[in-house]
Amino acid sequence: MKVTGEPFHLPRCPINPDAYNRLYSFNQDTDDQMPEDFTWQQVRIKPGSSEIDTYRLLPSAFDFEFSGYLTRSRIRFFSGDSTSAGMLMAKPCTFHSHPTKNPLEADIPSLMDIFSFLNYRHLRTITVGASRIWVWDKTRATLVTVRKMAAWIEANHFRVVTRLMKKDFSSWQNRYVEAVMKHLGWVMPRSIHQMYAAWPEILRNRFKIRARVFNKFSE
Repeated sequence: MKVTGEPFHLPRCPINPDAYNRLYSFNQDTDDQMPEDFTWQQVRIKPGSSEIDTYRLLPSAFDFEFSGYLTRSRIRFFSGDSTSAGMLMAKPCTFHSHPTKNPLEADIPSLMDIFSFLNYRHLRTITVGASRIWVWDKTRATLVTVRKMAAWIEANHFRVVTRLMKKDFSSWQNRYVEAVMKHLGWVMPRSIHQMYAAWPEILRNRFKIRARVFNKFSE
């Protein structure tokens, strides 16, 4: 149930907000990861806009990413590069876009996208692809996955990071994400086409993320 007067594009915390923040103490307040040089832009959300009409205001580009967050009346965002843009991941409702030059790849989440949603405090995140917009929400059931992640990270983080940095310093972050997600039960589909078809159900069934997929363009 929504709070009276709260726009549909903003999420609600599935548990007491103080308890939620205590749960996320495991990430050591690393939610906000911003580039050194950026310029904020913004788009106004018209009062009474539907949820999907609001999401269709989110920007995307051919060869670079946008990133930002939504408030009751505004979309605030900035442009990044071809693979990332940084994000204020402590905001309740965040978004980023994928470059549209490779449409199939643009319309599926990366493993880092999934990891970041679970590992950081945002309650809802929206991704704009080439033809799809998908919306992820945390539920009480999702937080069971987050607690499992927190327990693994608190027990293994420094040991695993040290080992991976010694092995391959240039790619240790990606390897670390793979290690965490493997512990949570992630099994990569065999092909990009299988990933395209299967990922919403994988997220719903494996991680209990509320995953919704919308057409990017008006019907």
